[in-house]
Order: sequence, then structure tokens, then C-alpha cells
Amino acid sequence: MMIWRALTVVSVVLLAGSVSPASAQGFQPECMAKVKQLCGRVSPGRCFQDETLWDSVPARCSGDIQTMIEMEREAGEEQAQSARRKTGGADITDMRGQSYGGVLRSGPSMSSRKLGSLYEGDNINILEDTGVWFNDYKWFRIDTPIGVGFHWGGIFCTESAQRPEGVFSTCGGQPDNEQGSVDETADAADYVRVFYTEPSLSEGVSRENEMFFTNPAIDAIRSNNAASGGCIDTNPFVDAQDYDIDEITRTLTVTANRAANGQMLVEVNFDSFGETKYIVWTLVGSSGYWQVSDIEGSDPGSRLGAIRCN
Repeated sequence: MMIWRALTVVSVVLLAGSVSPASAQGFQPECMAKVKQLCGRVSPGRCFQDETLWDSVPARCSGDIQTMIEMEREAGEEQAQSARRKTGGADITDMRGQSYGGVLRSGPSMSSRKLGSLYEGDNINILEDTGVWFNDYKWFRIDTPIGVGFHWGGIFCTESAQRPEGVFSTCGGQPDNEQGSVDETADAADYVRVFYTEPSLSEGVSRENEMFFTNPAIDAIRSNNAASGGCIDTNPFVDAQDYDIDEITRTLTVTANRAANGQMLVEVNFDSFGETKYIVWTLVGSSGYWQVSDIEGSDPGSRLGAIRCN
């Protein structure tokens, strides 16, 4: 649809630092470059709420920027209407919060298209409870520094004490522990299984997945994702550079056991390109609040937490 293409041009292309697709839509390259210079990763609609920025815009670019803002607004409205038709979601009025980081998506699911990445501490406005549950938390439509999209409730907090059901916690408060009796081994296995769905698997140890890790793995991941990084040569989820997602999905088995030291060891087996793989994930925490401390394959030197970037 035209409006979705417009949203891609205005938001995602700006974030990627590319102007050629926008030029194809009729925007002047110099105007796109000016918006990127003034707004960075912030969406044009949010950015130009600061009216003083218009003083820095050449007069010939005013029309292009106003069109970008209007396209962004229309795309957001259609996005909301489409999600509400599918999920029967409910509007939320005047509720603010903060993201713990992660992906902003075009719809309320892990398979929905990625619109951009949020940083830990990004301020958000919660617009709609979609009613869609995933791993004990709901998906919400939110307004963010990079535009409007969908964010999973397990990775943000609300500033209001009356937070909606399905949000991890109030900011600075405690997470919701009212989940009843949970089989922790089954919960840990389900937690790791999510990393083998196509979107999560393809993101690997990217910045979008950093929030799921703790030491020692997080040190290697952050070094890898730094400007001078790039020392992790394989995707540790599969202990390989390439994989067959269809074969993995077909053959995947995941089991978990609590170790004597309190850590949860999750064993993953699957086939990819005809080769059987065996991966062990080490989790710390408890049901609903797991973090990955390490991943190790069967090959020597494959332990993620032992990798050191120069």
C-alpha cells in the first residue's frame, strides 16, 4: 500500500542513512539530507515539534518536510486502524514509560516487519493495548523517538502506578510477579525456543538482542557490536554462519534442567543442512525474568562468553 511505502521512506530509510529511495518518491536529496542532519534517528513528525528547527530549513525544503510529516501521520493512523481491526485493541490515554531497548515493529508479533531499534531509556507514550499476548506479556502500540510502532510489553516499563496488564513493571518498581505457579524448566525451554524463530535467529547477537544477555556473554556481544568490533564470526545460536531455518524449525528440540549451582541449562538440538547441531544455553534468573549468560556449541572454542575482541 502507498501509505506503508511512505512510512518506509520517511522512517526506515532515514535511519539507514539512504536518500535514493526517497528521491524516487520525489523528495529532494538535499532536503532528505537536511532532515537527517537535524533529526538523526528521530522521526520527522516528532523532530519538527520543535518549531525552532524550521529556521534551519531552506525555504525550498519546507514543502517536502511537511509532506513527510503528513505521510508519517497517515501511516500511523492506518497502522492503528489495521491493528485494531485484527486484534480488537483498546486505546490508552496519557500513559508514558521507558523502553529497555529492542525492536519497534510494524505489527504486534515477532514476525512483523522491523521499523527500527529503540535504545534503553528511550521515552515512550503508550497508545494502545493490542490484547495480543506473547511469553506472558502483551504487545502495545507506542509513540517513540523514531515514530509509532509496536513494542513487546516485556521490554518496557510505565511511569504510571496503574500500569496495564501485560507490561513488565512500573519504571523503578518491581516486575509483575502475579503469574501463579510456573514450571521453570518448561518456561526456560520456551524462552530459548523463541530465539529459533526466524526474526530472532536472523538478528543473532545484534544490538536488538543485547537486552536478553548478561555476563559473561554480554561483554563479548557488546565488544562485537562496538564500532571496532566484529570478532564473532558465527551466529552462536546455531554455531555456524549459515543455516536452514526450515530444517531447524522441523527438527528443533529444546529441554531444560536446573543445575546444582542454580543456573538453568537449556539443551537445543536441531539439523541444518543435514548436520546435527547441539547447543547449550546457560540462563540465570527465574520464570519471566530470564537472562542468557552463555551459549556453547559442540565445537571447541565455541563458547560465547570466552570470546575476547581486541
